[in-house]
Amino acid sequence: MSEQRPLQLYLHYFNYRWRARSERKFDIHDLIDDAARLGFSGVNLGIMNLPHIFVKSSDPAYLAEVRAHIEECDLGVDTEVNGTEVEGLTRDLHITRHLGAEYLRTYTVPLKDGRDQSDGAVTGLSAVAPLAEEMGITLLLENHEDLTATEVATVLHRINHPRVQALFDYGNSAIFMEEPAESVRVLGRYCRSAHLKDHVTIPSGETPGVDEPMWLGVPLGEGHLPIVETTKGLQAAGMTRVCFENCWAYDTTFRDRRGTGELGRGVYEFRKPPYDPLICVPGHRDTKNLEGLDMAQIEETVMLDSTRWLERIFRQEEITLERPLRT
Repeated sequence: MSEQRPLQLYLHYFNYRWRARSERKFDIHDLIDDAARLGFSGVNLGIMNLPHIFVKSSDPAYLAEVRAHIEECDLGVDTEVNGTEVEGLTRDLHITRHLGAEYLRTYTVPLKDGRDQSDGAVTGLSAVAPLAEEMGITLLLENHEDLTATEVATVLHRINHPRVQALFDYGNSAIFMEEPAESVRVLGRYCRSAHLKDHVTIPSGETPGVDEPMWLGVPLGEGHLPIVETTKGLQAAGMTRVCFENCWAYDTTFRDRRGTGELGRGVYEFRKPPYDPLICVPGHRDTKNLEGLDMAQIEETVMLDSTRWLERIFRQEEITLERPLRT
């Protein structure tokens, strides 16, 4: 049996969504510097609908400047978009190549012509796979908030191309009641990277203005996702890269049942009030729910606390990182 490779830990731009909108205007170079300072192996950058939250242009000179900073800090980079249409993915592959990225993540969205999203993904990703191969880039289809891990695995089986693989999200398939262990079992062999996060279920009526349960992002270790078990399962399937995506204060509704999970039990255990904003912030979309909160400052605190938790737990569980975290 071959020795397991150390895990590359990347830092996701979503960790900085509140700081990017704050008075300080935290920018892409701050993100890159932070990743290097904290000991991450690389960064995940969104490049959809430019100018995006951090990547501001598709101009080759601008992208070369960003790439130079990434390389100067000895970091890797992956890019992220959404959609499976050929025109958009072709554009995104060229941007990805300019940045020197290895992986381009996408996920399915409703199609304008009303086609089934899975069928659309098979058509679009199959069409651009030869270009991705020519560029040395691998497309990663994520189990996002539209397809379960099981459904993504079916799409990838239909495409059957080495340059079209998967990005595993630790929490997304739970909104369909697909248990994390099942998600890993069916999708693990395709996974080349992952979004590591934690979540809780907020009971119906506890999110202001919402009369249904909500799936809420929380700091690592404060939720109910089996982070260690999921990470080890993905490693056993061959994955060597994971990206920390801080989803604190992000929430979404549960969708139609496509799995065996049960609200109020296990992963779906309810987190009841009172809520500490350093852990749970239900209803972030209504600014009235954020009055008196310095979201940028709390976001920074939560990200650093989560990074410390991750360093401690991975060391305790003997999950070896490519580079030591400096927290």
